[in-house]
Amino acid sequence: MYQRIHLACECGRRPLALREVGLTPDRQLVIHWRCSGCRKQVYIVRPLAEYWRECPNPGALPPARPPYAPADALFLRRLGIRLPEEIGH
Repeated sequence: MYQRIHLACECGRRPLALREVGLTPDRQLVIHWRCSGCRKQVYIVRPLAEYWRECPNPGALPPARPPYAPADALFLRRLGIRLPEEIGH
């Protein structure tokens, strides 16, 4: 699981492609692209610590065991696939 970093130019357009992604000596993330709308060179500079605080909380992850319908479980077993709850038993 990951959380997307939302990027946008001042004009509101999102980048079609990034030109560069880098780190500064003082631990800031730099993202650079050219806006396809207003044609400006856009640089986003932000401390890595801020992104670190926004990382998904492992406790908020969805349950590791997806719910399987009985027919789905049977189909997977017939293909030779063991379900996560069957591994190690």
